[in-house]
Amino acid sequence: MKKIAALALALSVLPAASFAADPSMCMGCHRAGSPTAPDLAGMPADKFTAAMNEYKSGARSNGTMKAMSMGLSDADIAGMAAHFEALGK
Repeated sequence: MKKIAALALALSVLPAASFAADPSMCMGCHRAGSPTAPDLAGMPADKFTAAMNEYKSGARSNGTMKAMSMGLSDADIAGMAAHFEALGK
């Protein structure tokens, strides 16, 4: 029974880690006109990078963003930061 519970817990985290590096996954919440999340299009890369690293370290508190950031490498964050910054040009 403990093995099944551990497997279920591990699988519940997998989707966030699997899709977190895809910038399109962010746009469900982070789009223009969203009342709950900032629009990422045109966000300066350094601001995005700092925010994601703060979520990852726990310096910023948000359960969803913490879960999404944990699956990202530094290279993933840098790539996404460049992508979102370029959307504003």
